[in-house]
Amino acid sequence: MFDYLYEWIQNIAFYLIMITAVMHLIPNPEYKRYIRFFTGLVLVVMLTAPLLKLMGMEGSWKELYETREYQRQLKKMEEAAKYLNGNSEVTETDDTWTEAEDGSIEIEDIQIER
Repeated sequence: MFDYLYEWIQNIAFYLIMITAVMHLIPNPEYKRYIRFFTGLVLVVMLTAPLLKLMGMEGSWKELYETREYQRQLKKMEEAAKYLNGNSEVTETDDTWTEAEDGSIEIEDIQIER
């Protein structure tokens, strides 16, 4: 138990030292606000790790990424990125179209109005 606590304090100390060094190396002070926000979020996660372990919830973070809904949304985003990268000149309009499994687009109906 004390080994885990010692390692936890050591990790937080190392993290704070590294963040301090990074903050001093940033040339533009406008970015410090964003880096401070992100590193604060990471620090909160690091501080809550022992509490989650004591409550037996440390596996909950991993389970978030293994759910079907997450996997479905990830696949949907990857397909959208593939479509946008491969067909950047084609935009979606009011036309009726479907996307085939191989990534090609099949137009079912085109209406031209004047």
